[in-house]
Amino acid sequence: MPEIIIVPSAFFLVGFIVYTIAEGFRRRSQARMVTEFHSKLLDRIGSAKEYGEFFASDAGRRFMDSLSTTDAGSPQLRILRSVQTGLVLLALGISLFFLTGSRTFSLEATDGLVVTATVTTAIGAGLIMSTAITYGLSRQMGLLTKRESRRQLEPGQSA
Repeated sequence: MPEIIIVPSAFFLVGFIVYTIAEGFRRRSQARMVTEFHSKLLDRIGSAKEYGEFFASDAGRRFMDSLSTTDAGSPQLRILRSVQTGLVLLALGISLFFLTGSRTFSLEATDGLVVTATVTTAIGAGLIMSTAITYGLSRQMGLLTKRESRRQLEPGQSA
């Protein structure tokens, strides 16, 4: 009966490794494309006057924003990803508890499922609590309202 835990764990491990490798390649290629675009754009601007005009324009401000912040690191997306992961792990842990209560397994398999369910539920609950604290701190530091205030500015106003 140990294969009831070993086989799914092995599949999850392989899936996680493949996901991590694919995500790394995707991020690296995206960063390479953005870097190439930015360097080509800066190469096309020749004089200091053109630099000044470009960075004073709306496109120049967007360009500088894209250099300073990326969507992958924005607090909103990180908080949403953490909530999503926490909820999935919490649901998985609770489902494993239901599974151990609704079926008859050997004592070793039941113990393994209960331990797995407990750890998974604890990690999910911990992620959700951590996300709530992160949200509160981000709100207090003004990280979540920064983008909203930029959107509220009218086109003629400066930031």
